[in-house]
Amino acid sequence: MSSSIVSSINYISSQIYIYAGLPIVIIGVLGGILNIIIFLSLRIFRENSCGVYLIIMSLVNIIQLLSGFFYLILVKGLLINGININVGSCTIRVYTVQICALISMSCICMALIDQYMATSKYIRLQQWSHRKIAYRLCAIISLFWIVYCSPHLIYYNAVFSPATNSSICTITNSNYQSYVNHFYTPILLDAFPLLFIIIFGLLLYRNIKQISYRTAVPLVRRQHEIQITSMVLIQALISVLLISPFFILTTLTSNIQFSIDPIINAKIQLVLGITICIYYSYYTVPFYIYICVSKRYRQQFFHVLYTMYFQRWCKPINDINQVAPEL
Repeated sequence: MSSSIVSSINYISSQIYIYAGLPIVIIGVLGGILNIIIFLSLRIFRENSCGVYLIIMSLVNIIQLLSGFFYLILVKGLLINGININVGSCTIRVYTVQICALISMSCICMALIDQYMATSKYIRLQQWSHRKIAYRLCAIISLFWIVYCSPHLIYYNAVFSPATNSSICTITNSNYQSYVNHFYTPILLDAFPLLFIIIFGLLLYRNIKQISYRTAVPLVRRQHEIQITSMVLIQALISVLLISPFFILTTLTSNIQFSIDPIINAKIQLVLGITICIYYSYYTVPFYIYICVSKRYRQQFFHVLYTMYFQRWCKPINDINQVAPEL
């Protein structure tokens, strides 16, 4: 009886990964590509310091969806367990996923800080909102996380898990496991970004309220700052809602011993699968948030795809097919 219940719960879990996970990956990769195209095509974003962070974040989000979530869909949804055996692919994948998660969250935090400085009434703070500074910070932050996460290459290995009845990538060092459970996951990946988002989100909201009444600021700049600030601010707030459930659950489950009851373990894996889908939605939603929040971004999206690319591609075809007039 219990085996049939466990099988039913595991089947539901696999279907969640397939029918919820695959659409998240597909629309997330598509949205990330569209974001990159728009940001790189329009000079107003390409030469803006906040635009630099959003470009890097969009690229990293695509890598995260493909290397992290798509892998989980193959293993837990389509039940392709053979790819778990290779220890090298296990450690490299985990290493890549952790780096992408940290860089992506760093970019959204830096975008908030950048917009806070850009909308500040103090000239000295405004000077720190510069494209060259953004490039340097992105390079420094990326290099820092690449080095910081290097222990993952040592302490993560592929081992057989009785709870999932398959090989999984897990930490094989108890001290490093304690560090991940008590600092890395709850503090570095969740609490610190949440604190940054709350503090600079409130400061940025205050600045954007004040910039609307500054007559000394050119109208075009005010419109652009309000647009990109609203995009970043709403994305940051939604990010908190999407990432918190997963980190709360992983923190709780990491501090308790799994029950020997297979039904309870199956239920935990089911809830974990749901929160994983919610978590990876964080990497999917930026483009769709921008489209919903900003009317101007919708116009820019149409302008880039239709005016700058579609009409340009169609023009040579029309020129070739044009019949020369008879003389």
